[in-house]
Amino acid sequence: MIEASHFDPDTAYASVDRHSLQDFAPYVYRTRDGGKSWQLITRGLPATGYAHRVKEDPKRKGFLVAGTELGAFASMDDGETWQPLQLNLPVTSVRDFQFYQNDLIVGTFGRGIWVIDDISPLRQLDANVLASDVHLFKPADVTDYVQGGDEGTPLQKDEPQAENPANGAYLYYYLKNRASGPVTIEITDSSGKTVATLSSDPNAAVLSGRRRRAPSGGIPNVSPLWQTTPEPLSAAAGIHRAVWEPIASVTPGGDGFRRAVTRLTGTFTAKLTANGKTEMQTFTVKTGQ
Repeated sequence: MIEASHFDPDTAYASVDRHSLQDFAPYVYRTRDGGKSWQLITRGLPATGYAHRVKEDPKRKGFLVAGTELGAFASMDDGETWQPLQLNLPVTSVRDFQFYQNDLIVGTFGRGIWVIDDISPLRQLDANVLASDVHLFKPADVTDYVQGGDEGTPLQKDEPQAENPANGAYLYYYLKNRASGPVTIEITDSSGKTVATLSSDPNAAVLSGRRRRAPSGGIPNVSPLWQTTPEPLSAAAGIHRAVWEPIASVTPGGDGFRRAVTRLTGTFTAKLTANGKTEMQTFTVKTGQ
């Protein structure tokens, strides 16, 4: 399989599968001179995981993904080195990829189709980020889809199902070392008003910008069995994700079932505070149906 570069007309990538000839080594090549010469770029790939596919991110030059018989791999340096991109993906044959907006879709053999929601931090990750004590990645702009009033009956807890992506803004941050104190992300609107505060303190009064409380009257339209509790931010070393749902308030409808939801739109600023340092990034939220 050959993948032409999105950024350089003389650059292309190729994967070669020789397992039918009893050769199970991965073969991934790169050319930078229009195909006159090719370099083998397999450092970091498993020795017996033959390659099925290699693709380049259309938004970041040199960000490659490779599908092998033993899983998914990524390269941030144009194939010079590879690292596993497994996350919670089973060790299985990865046959193809599709970059779709901010998501990466992974096609496997026998384990279904997987989606990595929002790969913004992978597109921004570099040596400067890893050298920082604290870093807040620029969030992707958000389209907040408004759900209809009739939510229906949620699936039972024992019903086999895949988890849906969280609804809201994805806020990724990096800590080189474990935070010695609380980690907070403050969300402000264009006027400077604080609309939400996320915290690593599980006892913080505000975790998602609004307290989750039962309606004052009528029958709740969602049983507490299916209601999720906001998780505190992680203070451990590494890259972490927080989700902010841009909702200002929720009030029960007149029939006791439907809810009136006030949603927030516009330009917002996220301010990360950890280990005595702060990082700020802006993003926008719009609504869709």
